[in-house]
Amino acid sequence: MQRDPSLDTSLPEDEPDRRGPLSEGALLGAPSPAPGPAPADAVPLPISVYPALMGILLAYGVLVVGNGLFATSIPFHALHYGASTFTVGVIQSCYYGGFLLGAFYNRSLIERIGQHRAFVAFTALAALFVMGFAVSETTLMLCLFRLGTGLALMGVYTTVESWLNGSVPNTMRGRVFGSYLTINYLAVGAGQFLLNVGEAGSEGQLLLVAGLFVASILPITLMQGWPTRVADERLVKQPAMSLFDGITEMARATPIAIPGCILAGFLYSAFYAIVPIYLTRIGLSIGSLSTLMGVALFGALLMQWPIGRLSDRMDRRTLSRRLALASAAFCAPLIFIQAHWLVFLLMFLFSAANFTQYGLIVSHVNDRTAPEQRVVVSATLLILFSVGGILGPMIASLVMTLVGPGGLHLFNVICALLLARVARRAQVLQP
Repeated sequence: MQRDPSLDTSLPEDEPDRRGPLSEGALLGAPSPAPGPAPADAVPLPISVYPALMGILLAYGVLVVGNGLFATSIPFHALHYGASTFTVGVIQSCYYGGFLLGAFYNRSLIERIGQHRAFVAFTALAALFVMGFAVSETTLMLCLFRLGTGLALMGVYTTVESWLNGSVPNTMRGRVFGSYLTINYLAVGAGQFLLNVGEAGSEGQLLLVAGLFVASILPITLMQGWPTRVADERLVKQPAMSLFDGITEMARATPIAIPGCILAGFLYSAFYAIVPIYLTRIGLSIGSLSTLMGVALFGALLMQWPIGRLSDRMDRRTLSRRLALASAAFCAPLIFIQAHWLVFLLMFLFSAANFTQYGLIVSHVNDRTAPEQRVVVSATLLILFSVGGILGPMIASLVMTLVGPGGLHLFNVICALLLARVARRAQVLQP
């Protein structure tokens, strides 16, 4: 059988060598085995990576349908118990606080038990926290259970992203990560339409979220197509890199990583946490709100694969800068104008441009990451994103309280312009 030339990882002499790892051994912190006959227990990477990754992508998609519904129903669940706009922002920020906690504790578990079992464990834990959230009535308990879901889902995202980044060459990274994000936004968008099932934020709706989390375990337990298995005795372990060392090395190698991920966290978290409140404040019904959230996330879905493919052909930082400027341009009119038709149109365009940023930054960083650092890099990027995620809803809700509904878009414009400047500066520092 002739190998598909699109999967050839060899590079011309004038191209930088940015090839990625293709073995589980690299993911576990060991160099690739010396060239020679494959060990008896080795399973070669399939000619097409997509069938090999189908199980993890399907499982992830089902989980994100539930998480999309969960993120949008939380404000309504909290408002049902008399929470203020700022309190809702604090509850949503606790999700990213859980991300930070997970970053310090989840990585060692993933490296010890492997990504396959880690996905199952973290997903089951997230389902338990959602069920606790569903029956909670006080702000403190809502914050604690939201913190717990963040901790568990941080483990899921680290597992999935390190799995994907460790299974493809750099020449395909943008497309595969774009496919991953396409599934993400398709699933999140589908979750918005489930907001019409039952009363928004009700206990029954949150139990539906827990059921979807549990259902996502099924594909991962039945999947085939695990990346190349390297016998443990053939692995030469590398010294573990600490989180601080990982951040320091990342700042040196990729100047866009730290500020870029934090600003992306601002923009992403403000959308999920505060946009439902913004839409309620400007007079949209629950049905219209659900439709707009779904349509906006459909715009994000449409752009993932094309932008990923384009980023494989040009500098990812240039693309990030241009998309950040477009995001700012789409949000600016909404600071002053609240016509519902214009909100629908510009939120669709804003989502299409804005929600490609994290994938571009992650792909750029992984282009410059050594194989033995894959898991720590995935965890570190999620930590940085979580810092933005913690602060974003609180700052956006405060600006909205002071300025009015348009304050959300003022916050978005400022963050997008800062991200464009960060991308430009990264190119100057590291041409």
